[in-house]
Amino acid sequence: MLTKTLLVLITFLQTNAAAPSRADLGYATGYIPDCPGVNKTAIITKHNLKYLGFIVQGLGSPFTAKRKRYGYYQMAELAKDPDVDFKRKTLIYVLGYTEPAHYPIPWTLGKVYKDLGYNVIVLDINRYTTTYYPVASRLMRAVGLRTAEALLNLTKYGLNPKKLELIGVSLGGQTISFIAKNFYKLSGTKVSRLTGLDPAGPCFRNMGPEDRLDKSDADFVESVHTNIDGYGMAYPMGHVSYYVNGGEYQIIDVEFLPCMDLCSHVRSYILWHTALKNPKKFVAIKCDSVQQARNYECYDRKPLDINYLGLFANKNKPGIYFLSTTYTFPYYLEMNGTKKEFNLWSQPALYNKEDVLTM
Repeated sequence: MLTKTLLVLITFLQTNAAAPSRADLGYATGYIPDCPGVNKTAIITKHNLKYLGFIVQGLGSPFTAKRKRYGYYQMAELAKDPDVDFKRKTLIYVLGYTEPAHYPIPWTLGKVYKDLGYNVIVLDINRYTTTYYPVASRLMRAVGLRTAEALLNLTKYGLNPKKLELIGVSLGGQTISFIAKNFYKLSGTKVSRLTGLDPAGPCFRNMGPEDRLDKSDADFVESVHTNIDGYGMAYPMGHVSYYVNGGEYQIIDVEFLPCMDLCSHVRSYILWHTALKNPKKFVAIKCDSVQQARNYECYDRKPLDINYLGLFANKNKPGIYFLSTTYTFPYYLEMNGTKKEFNLWSQPALYNKEDVLTM
């Protein structure tokens, strides 16, 4: 009888045990996510500076526009490029992990900025990112320093940091931070704007502001979050931080098919590109916390504050914002994005809310 009672008690305890603690699961010490040693010193020698490229994009389609590449020591020549006029704003697109300079993403985005009157420069760092991810993440600190040195040199030829904007996706969304931090250290002046499109989480998720994107890096910093528990990170790094459909995963054109990590991660770029071409169409509502954004609980917040995804973001209304989208391109809801009944993506837990599922 005693044995039977003990077995029942053990079974009860096993089935009713509390959720495992972090100590039960162990702490990461290896490859990813925390990447031990990632914030140690990294140096790019003068010999290897030849792989750091600044590619000026001209007018025309992403596939036919003229492009010319300049090296670290060629800032004077870059300033004389016929497609560069420093009286205008300048956009620098920073490549992401293993992203080649000839891929269409930087050039399609560059085309939109070019049509808006910007100088467009793609920072080619592919040689430094095409390696083991933790090594690439560490090297981005050195890339940031060397790029900042080149940009400081470029100010001698007319570059105005108050007309300089940097944008990056994933690892590029963290690299822009190291460029801006180092530029400020070298010049005492902050660049105008940083846009992090789902800035990389692995190797950065548990870092402090000195080792990742942070709102202190520029006059205005915005972050767009689409995969916060996967390839992105949840921390609100910008003056304005957008959590698209809660920020965890994105909805897809076919409702029952999941948009997993990579799909959700890349959506940040698609939404930004679309927002540039459709100003003030993506309307986001303010939240009191990231958890509130995750839970879709910002609709009843009083007062209802809104902001816009894109270049028309209200810089005087900082905070955490929930951005609701549709299933299909072009994704924006306009002012319907402020209304709960138009939220097409409910919390995943609600799919299994029934006590018994019958089919």
